[in-house]
Amino acid sequence: MRLPAAFAAALSLVTAPAFALDPWVDPDPAAPPERHVIGSVGVVAEAEYRAQLTHVTPLSLTSEDQRLYSVLENRLRVGATLDYEEKVKLTTSLDLLDGVLWGDNGAYGGSPSADSGLKVTARNPNLSRPCMTPVPGGDPLDPAGYGWGLCEASAVKVRRLFAQINTPVGALRIGRQPVSIGMGVQNTDGDGRRNRFGVAYAGDSVDRILFATKPLEALKPKEQRDTDENRGFIVAGMYDRMVTASPTDLDDDVNQAAIALRYVAPELGRARDLEVLFFYARRWNPEYETRVNSFGGRAAVKLANLHAGLDMVGHIGTTKEVAAAYSLITNDPVLPQQIAQLGTRAVVRWDEPRFTAYLEFDYASGDADPQAGSPLTQFRFAEDTNVGLLMFEHALHFQSARAAAAAVEITRRLGAETFPAERINTRGAFTDALAIFPQVDVRPVDNVLLRGGVLVAWAPAPVVEQVQSLTRRDGQQIADDLVNFVGGKPGDFYGVELDARAQWRFVDHFALDLEAAVLFPGNAFQDANGRAANSVLVQGRTTAFF
Repeated sequence: MRLPAAFAAALSLVTAPAFALDPWVDPDPAAPPERHVIGSVGVVAEAEYRAQLTHVTPLSLTSEDQRLYSVLENRLRVGATLDYEEKVKLTTSLDLLDGVLWGDNGAYGGSPSADSGLKVTARNPNLSRPCMTPVPGGDPLDPAGYGWGLCEASAVKVRRLFAQINTPVGALRIGRQPVSIGMGVQNTDGDGRRNRFGVAYAGDSVDRILFATKPLEALKPKEQRDTDENRGFIVAGMYDRMVTASPTDLDDDVNQAAIALRYVAPELGRARDLEVLFFYARRWNPEYETRVNSFGGRAAVKLANLHAGLDMVGHIGTTKEVAAAYSLITNDPVLPQQIAQLGTRAVVRWDEPRFTAYLEFDYASGDADPQAGSPLTQFRFAEDTNVGLLMFEHALHFQSARAAAAAVEITRRLGAETFPAERINTRGAFTDALAIFPQVDVRPVDNVLLRGGVLVAWAPAPVVEQVQSLTRRDGQQIADDLVNFVGGKPGDFYGVELDARAQWRFVDHFALDLEAAVLFPGNAFQDANGRAANSVLVQGRTTAFF
């Protein structure tokens, strides 16, 4: 089963280098933005505008409807940090028109409402975005009754807003901040343009109090102390308020405390950019007897042209939150369920000035038993930690989003107070899968990149849609009642995807990207008749950044 919310790894500004090249990312940007000084005040400002066209056909691999998905969307990201003598800092990051479609969209007088009653007289674009909506005349309790439609979009989203105080004994950070810096299995900050294929969106944020220090430096004379956050041994402790459900009841809040240890050595013998990280987090919620222990870490090193890295996260614990909702379907007793989840990414690459050979292995544990008494074992990567362009980002996302919409409606009508069925929607994340992803980069000239890859993915446990399977249970055994997201027999092979990317950069402030993918689906995508069509994606993107 899936958890009602992904458990956030306890990574922070001090637990991963912001601009170091992890082997699974592109170094973009390659360095921090420039700090400008005005008297005692320092200013760092960033801006990025992205326009992207995405065209997928067919999107639905098993039906004659919902075949085409074609959108052209915006995003402007602006951010700034003000500091006083680099001792007190205030940071904010805003997304404007994020995911907003080009044009005057929707129906006049509806939601969203078009500005013009006639399409032919449309003049001014409005604020609309793609979302999963009911199909006219469809059954709201059936996944086929839903498809991509339009919803109203927000003009402005506040991603980050936090203060940082750099004291003589360490750094204190308070406010809405990135869960992690960089791109990890469990979380990504969503900053920059680091994905090898596709893009990142908002990233992962948390409301947090964090303190980080370099304890070994206290043993040195003052003039020999090293305060560089990307060198040496760093310890960080943090408290996160994940949910404040009721201002008058502490038992329904979700809290998390964590500790992280990190050692970084830019040079150590023949090794370069050595990083070793470990973290532990404890999350708890008395209302549903939720107690979760998250642990993991990463290791990365360069040896000449060879660069290798490993990132791993695991969750163990118990919760009654999932069983509390699904017991309304099955009439099973509400008992704590064990949590046992694991996700990992391993990469090895060989870099030459004009050529890179890259091999990636990804694993996210799965769960083929949706019953309330079974352990919760399905792991989900961060939504912006992309694996390929089409298989997980669009094909599985679409199937799971339709299933989640119907499942939420079923549990809502039964009077559920919590909605774990919402997590059926993968939102494009890599989940319940094992993948091998070899890639090759060619850089014929300095401002041109050509990249190709072959993604092959299996499911460690057959892919099951939990709520539709539970509603079909007709006895004590559920194995013969299980179905996938489109009502077919659960399968264990996602298929093969061919990915390609070409990028041209201009004066290091503009990039034009063209991407394409072809998916040859396996039995995990097939319907009850064993059918799933091949699919093609074409994507174009322009990005201006400062």
